[in-house]
Amino acid sequence: MIETDGFKSDSLEGLIDPDRLAAWLDAHDVAAGTPLEIRRLAAGMSNESFVLHRGGRRWVLRRPARVALEGADRGMQREHRVLTALEGTPVPHPSPLALCADREVIGSAFYVMEYVAGFSSLDPLPARFAGDPVLQEQVALAYMEAIGELARVDWRARGLEGWGRPDGFHERQVERWTRQLDGYGARELPGIREVGAWLSSHIPADWTPGIMHGDYHSANVLVAPDPPGRVAAILDWENSTIGDPVLDLAAFLRMWGDGERRGWAPREAMIERWEQHSGRRAPDLRYYTALSAFRLAVLLEGVYQRALADPTRAAPEQMGAHVLHLVSAARSASGA
Repeated sequence: MIETDGFKSDSLEGLIDPDRLAAWLDAHDVAAGTPLEIRRLAAGMSNESFVLHRGGRRWVLRRPARVALEGADRGMQREHRVLTALEGTPVPHPSPLALCADREVIGSAFYVMEYVAGFSSLDPLPARFAGDPVLQEQVALAYMEAIGELARVDWRARGLEGWGRPDGFHERQVERWTRQLDGYGARELPGIREVGAWLSSHIPADWTPGIMHGDYHSANVLVAPDPPGRVAAILDWENSTIGDPVLDLAAFLRMWGDGERRGWAPREAMIERWEQHSGRRAPDLRYYTALSAFRLAVLLEGVYQRALADPTRAAPEQMGAHVLHLVSAARSASGA
């Protein structure tokens, strides 16, 4: 798990009431009656995560940010539901413990899940991984295995019928994200309308619905701390739905190609590993690459605007600049 950094303070004010949370944990027999220590994590932008230390054990609590999107409480329930549905599958994920929809406890819905040890490949690597190209290639391919297994899950058999709306998924994308962008009532993102028009005219004609993580990238994946290189857990499921899993693949590869770890494994080998574990064939990824950057630009613009109004977060100039970079990436992928 990732510790707090400059983007967030370590204050719990307005986020958690320790006494009420302790009482709720007691009622759910989570090391009942023992002292509770709470530490805020740096990971996550739309939602907050906290490590709970109690009785010699650790758990993680997830809740919406203090300045949250409308419907953020429902998002917590959705995250808990998909994690529950993934129990018993090969998809690496934290096991959920309990969900609380009662806002009287800490001021929002939240859930508690197991603590998973691991590291992000975006951070300085542990010594045994830093100088070992074999382990690095294993990690790169493990990212593909994990998201491929997610695409393979029989979502209907796992009780996720009605959890998403796969019919018309691609037809809704531009209208949905443009409406969300307009709802911020803030700055205009130059070129994003042209990208939207291009996407609307290049919708895939043939695709198979599956579980999408919706925000699959290295910061949302924990790598196991010991060899071999493997994924310990996929985190931050707030954008997951039933949609087109190829979008997860394209989004990851776009971000991976921008990072310094891109030499760990050939792009072709990564796509092939995803195909092996998903049981799918990867199509031409230009549309999906442009859509992934378009969606993420709008999503992070919302985080940027909320961060400007959130006293628990530092000034987010870097994020605001990154949004503009994403719009540029979407234009480059689409040619718009």
